[in-house]
Amino acid sequence: MRMRTKILAGVALLLAGATFAQQMPSTPVSQEFPHVLATVDLQPGQSASITVPDAYFTGAAPGEMTIYIPTNAFQDPVRFQVMAASNSRWDGMVKSGLKVVANFAYRVVDTRTGEPVAAFRAPVQYTVSDGMIDGHSVYWAVEPGASPKIIDANAHSSIHGNVLSHPTPTAVVGWIVTTPKADLASAMKGRGSSGNGM
Repeated sequence: MRMRTKILAGVALLLAGATFAQQMPSTPVSQEFPHVLATVDLQPGQSASITVPDAYFTGAAPGEMTIYIPTNAFQDPVRFQVMAASNSRWDGMVKSGLKVVANFAYRVVDTRTGEPVAAFRAPVQYTVSDGMIDGHSVYWAVEPGASPKIIDANAHSSIHGNVLSHPTPTAVVGWIVTTPKADLASAMKGRGSSGNGM
């Protein structure tokens, strides 16, 4: 039977009969993205929609990040965590003229074995809705390591207005979203001249 649940950031869903007392293992990705935004325990055949308010990862409002986990993503029970770092952590690593407006990663562990899960059987869908997203925003993969590598992963991005979506098939890299600083400056100037006194 297929099950579906929706949770908000910072709320852990614990399933009846499922216990996982082990500490979540450190992974190369979780070391680069150390803050846990949300945790959900999933059984095979269960989907989930996780919503993280914008304040958790950009400090801008209004906006939010949503992670949709399909029913066929995992064949074993897992604990799925959404991770993040501060955007400033990555600002110095992107090309000049770009501003990091969102960042995230996953830590996924098989709750039967305690082993990290690297790849998903079906992609998890990431969507960010934020006033700092526009048609020039770019989605990047972050390969962890002593000198993390920032790689253009924008080929499968879909942008509609201020909403960017992208499939995420793995937990071995993290991701960031950038927008040109010139676009952000223009947007802020437009808000300042809107007559609302801000």
